[in-house]
Amino acid sequence: MQWNEHVWRRSVESFGAFLEPLVMAMGRSERREGAALYVEGLLTPGHRKSVEPMAERLGVDKQKLQQFVSDSPWREEGLWEAVRREVIPVLGPLESWIIDETGWIKQGCQSVGVGPQYCGAVGKKANCQVSVHLAVGTGEVAAPVAARLFLPESWAADPARCERAGVPVEVGFQTKPQIALELIRAVRQEGLVAPAPVLGDCLYGPSGPLRQGLRQLGCEYFLAVEPQTQAWTQPPVVRRARTRWSLAPKQAPARSVLDLAKELPASAWQSAQWSTAGGPVRTTRLAWIRVWMWSDLDALTGAIPPTWLVVDWPEGQSAPYHLYTAWLDGLPTRLRCLRLSRQRFHLEQYFQRDKDDLGLDHFEGRSWRGFHHHLALAAVAYLFVLVIFLRAKKNFCPHVGSGPAQDPAISPTLSRLLSLLSELS
Repeated sequence: MQWNEHVWRRSVESFGAFLEPLVMAMGRSERREGAALYVEGLLTPGHRKSVEPMAERLGVDKQKLQQFVSDSPWREEGLWEAVRREVIPVLGPLESWIIDETGWIKQGCQSVGVGPQYCGAVGKKANCQVSVHLAVGTGEVAAPVAARLFLPESWAADPARCERAGVPVEVGFQTKPQIALELIRAVRQEGLVAPAPVLGDCLYGPSGPLRQGLRQLGCEYFLAVEPQTQAWTQPPVVRRARTRWSLAPKQAPARSVLDLAKELPASAWQSAQWSTAGGPVRTTRLAWIRVWMWSDLDALTGAIPPTWLVVDWPEGQSAPYHLYTAWLDGLPTRLRCLRLSRQRFHLEQYFQRDKDDLGLDHFEGRSWRGFHHHLALAAVAYLFVLVIFLRAKKNFCPHVGSGPAQDPAISPTLSRLLSLLSELS
């Protein structure tokens, strides 16, 4: 569904009831009002979604909006928790948790976390900010449930720079897989979101500590790995050498998972097909074998648990489409592997919609607090659009966002917005 002024005008009256339970934890009425105004600004069509043009479109004081998002001491964790409690359960049965990162180009060097690093938006290294996101997937859509800024090592090693940007003193350098695991651990322990296999691309799949952490949490996973990833098809012999573990002298060397995939017999492959959204039916072949990877070594016991290598290789192609390492409660099946292998890309729809229509990458503040406030509020805007999209489907009638808003801090902002939209018609 395309998000535009017509759809916004048609659905705006349900916005207050949608937002109300999400912002109650903010406490003070001026914060709840600020949240309503800010998310309204993100949802209202316009070329730029930074504070000044949003305030102009809404007819409010830009300083008020700026103070709310950048300086007001409300906790974005409370907003994320409300999302997980109020919105996620109505989306339907969950089939996956998805981890990924997104970046956006920034000018200058003052914005928190900015620096020369890989930016997926342009497909190369650039001066940008990057955030790591955790979402859940239903098999049809992905919905964000947590996010955090990636702080480069150059920032973490510069306390004065961090202090100027308001980075909490307890925040140090973490890799993106470390951030992802921390987000997953927090959401898992909270218990509001139903468990499901964790999906991730080749940035996350090769991380042994991430995979080990997921196994310790009891999480299934289905993570992409690079073709050169090394593995054995039989348990390797490991011995302790003083303070570390090493392979036995006569242990056969590990081989690349690509080579292992090439040697799979014809009987190992199963044909699979799926329909793309509005597109043709596509086909592939799937196969899986048990493997052991050195990066799964338990440093305390020396044990290397077996995992599944899942190969997605369309007939006639010179290389696999994707290779995965999988930890599953039961044996792999063709249907489950196919569904899990395709669901990760639903998160890209979230990134694209939130950037193209809802201003995820338009924030111009420089502080840690403002950046994370904006991440949470942009997610709320996207979730409203998602609920409107799902409500348009005949078999989906969520209670979230139905009925009039009761909060006196939110109702006036809706009245003003309806008046402004009427003037534009």
